[in-house]
Amino acid sequence: MTIYENSRAMTSSDTPEWAWRVAGHEASAWRLSWLPHRLSHEQARAGMELDELLSRNGSAATDPTGGHPTGDPSTQERAETLAAVLGITVQRATTVLHQRMHDRRHSQ
Repeated sequence: MTIYENSRAMTSSDTPEWAWRVAGHEASAWRLSWLPHRLSHEQARAGMELDELLSRNGSAATDPTGGHPTGDPSTQERAETLAAVLGITVQRATTVLHQRMHDRRHSQ
């Protein structure tokens, strides 16, 4: 998996989520497609990495309600670290990403 990044946006090679720099604000004001609040560049990058990590491990599709969605302990620890940078839990991220995936499927 790869995150493509330039001065205005971040996208993923494997997930439909993205991040963008908020127009008219300082360079550190970013948004994620799956979270409603403004973020720093570091937080936006962590959100993209968390999305890829959860997607790679199938958690957004298979475990939206709790447990250890990433499976192995080292992956779970990384997911928890990335979620903490965002100020959310892995479970919350999994729930939001699962809902977005569900909404995309049903809007086609």
